[in-house]
Amino acid sequence: MVKNLLVNSKYFLFFYSYLGYRIFLVIFLSFLVGLLDGFGIALFIPLFEVAANGDIMQAKNSLGELDFLVEFMVKFDLDLTINFVLVFMTSVFIFKGIFKFIENYYKVSLQVLFVKKLRYQMIEGINDLEFEKFLKLDAGKIQNTLSGEVYKITSAFIAYFNTIQFLVMLIVYIVLAFLTNFNFALLVSIGGFLSNFIYKFLFKLTEKVSVDITGLSHKFQSFLIQAVLYFKYLKATGTISSYKKKLANVVDNIEASQKKMGMYNAILNSTREPIIIIIVVLVIIIQLYLFDDPLATIILSLIFFYRAMNYIMNVQSAWQQFISNYGGIQAGNEILEDFSNGKEIYANKTLALDSFDLKFENVSFFYDSPSEKVLKDISLTIKNHSTNAFVGPSGGGKTTIVNLLVGLLNPKGGKVSINGIDRSQIDLRKFRSQVGYITQEHVIFNDSIFNNITFWAEVNEENMSRVMEIIEMVNLKSFVADLPDGIHTFLGDSGKNLSGGQKQRISIARELFKNVKLLVFDEATSALDSSSEKIIQENIDSLRGKYTIIIIAHRLSTVKDVENIFYIENGEIKGSGTFDEMVASNDDFKAMINLQKF
Repeated sequence: MVKNLLVNSKYFLFFYSYLGYRIFLVIFLSFLVGLLDGFGIALFIPLFEVAANGDIMQAKNSLGELDFLVEFMVKFDLDLTINFVLVFMTSVFIFKGIFKFIENYYKVSLQVLFVKKLRYQMIEGINDLEFEKFLKLDAGKIQNTLSGEVYKITSAFIAYFNTIQFLVMLIVYIVLAFLTNFNFALLVSIGGFLSNFIYKFLFKLTEKVSVDITGLSHKFQSFLIQAVLYFKYLKATGTISSYKKKLANVVDNIEASQKKMGMYNAILNSTREPIIIIIVVLVIIIQLYLFDDPLATIILSLIFFYRAMNYIMNVQSAWQQFISNYGGIQAGNEILEDFSNGKEIYANKTLALDSFDLKFENVSFFYDSPSEKVLKDISLTIKNHSTNAFVGPSGGGKTTIVNLLVGLLNPKGGKVSINGIDRSQIDLRKFRSQVGYITQEHVIFNDSIFNNITFWAEVNEENMSRVMEIIEMVNLKSFVADLPDGIHTFLGDSGKNLSGGQKQRISIARELFKNVKLLVFDEATSALDSSSEKIIQENIDSLRGKYTIIIIAHRLSTVKDVENIFYIENGEIKGSGTFDEMVASNDDFKAMINLQKF
């Protein structure tokens, strides 16, 4: 265990990367506390000698190399009475208490600093993560690491620094014991070292189980997320019972691993003290009967070793606690590495935000294999304030084109330009701030209508007025007026109390409040009834000429009046033009119309 702590630097370097030099200050404070405690205990010997025969000099033999404490008092010709020794000893323990408080408070401050830095780093990692890299990550792993595993890392932090603190105290007491009686201290140390091999195997088993529990927790979170997302389907189809068995199976595996870890902890806690006592008793017998040393010469060393024994148990217990939470550190490092490897690199060229002309030149894209292209040499132009639609069979590449347009994906070949500038040279953060994205998956936060629309802007007269203006634009005025709390009404998880059309109009209102230049409607009406679709379509029609609009649609009635329609199939543009032009020139488009009722 000590070897792992001192030699295996991966644990130390992990914490050092967040705290730097502050770690050494904690170690120094622990050393100071241990030293003062040791000196305070050593002063009991002079106290007993003064009480017994009034001669403090008799204590020098029992103090061994610590006799400088007596010599210090003699040198300054101090009044060596019981009262003085008591006051002196009390002063040492008072100073020890002061430094102990400083040490503990500083450790708490470091813990707060560490957790804040870790959480900020993880939040920043998600913020800077490329969308394409995000698609390849396990959502359960992300959620479990950023919630449950962070608490494990915090527990590991506490346990690790407790281990260091206890180890420093242990070393101080062992050194003091050696200074008092070398032979006795040497024998006890050898016994303690040999006993450590008993626990080494337990530590390795615990570390493995900790990592297993973390992996199973990732899996459980992933299954749980899917159960919540697809609850309606699972409930309606009666498959929720089968899915429950999958969740229960993971729970069984997690708890079986927890039981293993509990057994290892029980073995450690129940055997530690008896083994240490056996070692000390054997050494005392050897000292008394083999070396024929009087008991008086080993009393102080025995006291130090008694204190050291407590810290041996504390060190082993703290290290076991650290190993039990080691899986959290591994999970944290893995997710941070994933975030780092998937970090999006932003160019530094700013873009004029007054207009957007978008252009594709021979753009191709694939996800994993170049032989499985999703888009093949796409070329198109989208002019400022124009209304454009992408139609075609499912899986043809429509959404991928839009994801490339808004900068969520990067082309594998060809060029995407904005206002004539290669998109790879543009700071996409500025560009995306001008993009409004309305999808068929309604994005409704568990908050008020006002906060959903303004994205938590300040509640003031100007913002309230603008929200009411936009609510009227998207035909929500009468709906909001009938609510008891108006625009401050909470919508619940995913807007569970709203209809599909109401959710979609709130999503549109949010993008309009942002005062964006580019609006993307990705199947925005596909999940709506005819009445709601008509209202949303009227909303979109009212925005034409004011924004650059891109529509992805299966229902061709929603794109009848757009300026440019692109028919996408198998990753290629099979035709483009106005609605009437496409009817006249594109048989596939015409076939789609014949299958739908207008």
